[in-house]
Order: sequence, then C-alpha cells, then structure tokens
Amino acid sequence: MSTEHIPYGPVYITDGPHSGRIGNYDDNDTEFSDDIDFDLVGDDDDIEGRRVAIVYFGDFFLANGYYIIPDEYVREVTTADLLKRREELHNLIGRFAAAKGSPKVGAKRKIELLTELHFVEGVLVDRMIHARYSNKGQGAKIFISHSSKDKQFATWLGTDLKTSGHTPWFDEWDICVGESIPEKISDGLSSADFIIVVLSTNSIKSKWMEREWHAKYWSEIEKNRTIVLPLLIEDCTIPELLKTKKYADFRSNYNDGLEDVLFAVDRLLETRPTDEEQS
Repeated sequence: MSTEHIPYGPVYITDGPHSGRIGNYDDNDTEFSDDIDFDLVGDDDDIEGRRVAIVYFGDFFLANGYYIIPDEYVREVTTADLLKRREELHNLIGRFAAAKGSPKVGAKRKIELLTELHFVEGVLVDRMIHARYSNKGQGAKIFISHSSKDKQFATWLGTDLKTSGHTPWFDEWDICVGESIPEKISDGLSSADFIIVVLSTNSIKSKWMEREWHAKYWSEIEKNRTIVLPLLIEDCTIPELLKTKKYADFRSNYNDGLEDVLFAVDRLLETRPTDEEQS
C-alpha cells in the first residue's frame, strides 16, 4: 500500500533493516532528493527515484532524528503489531532482559529502543481508550460473538475495527455494571449490520454463542444478504451451518485475517441494498 493512502502517525515497517519496528510516519517524498542524508536511509537499497517515507522511531520530540524508509516497506499498524513489538522491546531492554539471555545493548541503541517502546505503549493506550470510550464510528455496526476464553483476541479485533472506522459491539465495552446481560446482547444483535463469529475450540462448545449467531444466520437467509462473518483463530470443528461460508483465517497471521475481514465488510456495505430497494 502506498503511503499516499496511509494517515500520518504509527506505522509498521515490513522489510529492510528496520523490519518489524513501529515508527511514527511524519511525511513522504515523491522521489529521492539531494538533501537526503544517506546515513538516515539505514540500508543498502538504491532509493534514487523511489517514493520514500520519513519515519521517526518514537515521538518527534524524543526520537534521535528520522529515517528514510522506502514507501513499499510501510503499512498501517495493527494492535497485534503493537503488542508483539512491545514484547520484543521488553525482551531486549526490559528489567529481566539479561536473565532471558538477550544480547547486551549499547547505551545509544538502548536509548533509541526505549524511545520506540515509549511510543508503542502510548499508541496502545490511546487505541484502547479510543475503542472503548470514544463516540461511535460511521462504518458498520459489528457484533463480536466470542467465547469468554477468547476475550483477548476479541479485544484486539474490536480495537482494530474501531480504528478502521467501524462500530464494534463487545460485551466488555457495551454492558455496564447492573445492566441486564441478555437484554443488552439482544439489543446489540438486533442493531448489528454484521455478526463476527470467532471460531475456536472454546467457542464451538458455547451454547450461548451458538444462540447469538443462529439468530443472525436465519435473518441472513430471510434478507438474502451476508450478515454472519466467521473467523477461524485455531483449528476446530466448524459448525455445519457455517461450513459453506468462507472464513477469515487468523490461525497463522492476524494481520492477513484482519485485512480479509475489513475488505469483506467494506465490500458488503457497498453492495448492500438501500432501505427503499429492500422495500
């Protein structure tokens, strides 16, 4: 994806010497120019004539300068990227890094990684707060049906759906203390444009989950449009009613699965008939 379509802010570096790092995308250049410092490029790629991104590994005011990253090495960051990178940084420079056998990091490099860690943790906190407490998005209303044992995955997914402009319905965010759980779930299901069914060894044993997506499945048949979106997060026995559906596969790569879900939701919204057409 070209950086022309990526908003300024946190990005993931997919290739080159900085592969796997989380950067702060500040600007871009349509092509290599004479005022670019080769020391900031950080790799041996010939970037002359290529579109490049200006990336800081940390907050603009804390990072020790910026780096020039080839445009095709930059993509939007997901919650899974942030969590994975935070763990990597803690293993490298955290309190117990030496006990884990991590190689010793020089003082200059340690400061750079600490700056990146500070940025990563700040982005994570902002995302979680925004996902849970901000105003509703303008995209699709998406009910996330999941086993309580898969809550961590559901939280990541809900956060990324919200970041992408949709409105996820997630029990931990949408049911307050003292409220009727069945009533709130019923409200969430009735107002949802789509229901995501998180399939795992835990979820296929859940009768509660089965009732949630069954209601929307028969609504899908009645309205003759796709409403139920299955997601596979681990090998399990897929329910008979969902076997004919293509599922988003999260088993080996969270980001690929998320991309498939977002593409499906966007396309289904575009092709959905209007209220007038339905009537």
